[in-house]
Amino acid sequence: MALYVKIPKDLNGIKDKVIFNLTKRQLVCFGLGLAIGLSSYWLTYKTIGTSAAAVLLFCLGSPFFLTGMYTKYGVFTLEKIVANYIRHIICPKMRPYRTDNVYRQIISGCEYKKEVKMLATGTKQIKN
Repeated sequence: MALYVKIPKDLNGIKDKVIFNLTKRQLVCFGLGLAIGLSSYWLTYKTIGTSAAAVLLFCLGSPFFLTGMYTKYGVFTLEKIVANYIRHIICPKMRPYRTDNVYRQIISGCEYKKEVKMLATGTKQIKN
């Protein structure tokens, strides 16, 4: 009996898995989240109680887990997206060019011709 395996044509989406079917980036993020969460739990469970310490563990560890798992379009990781937002807020990019409105140029040309004609004839017109 023959087994068929689908081979993807786009190899950009394939990432090397290290341990437990996780990438190196995911392992680092999970390790940081686990280290910060467990250290906060062990430091606070006697003073604030176990359930409050568990909530604190979840609140401090979940951003690292989210950072490790979230990717947009398979390319942009969460830290790249946040860095782009911060860079956009701090220094918004100015447009390097300014468009010319053709209709405004035509209207100003017509007004210029009217003014030249008025000066040539010596008559004054009241603008409405």
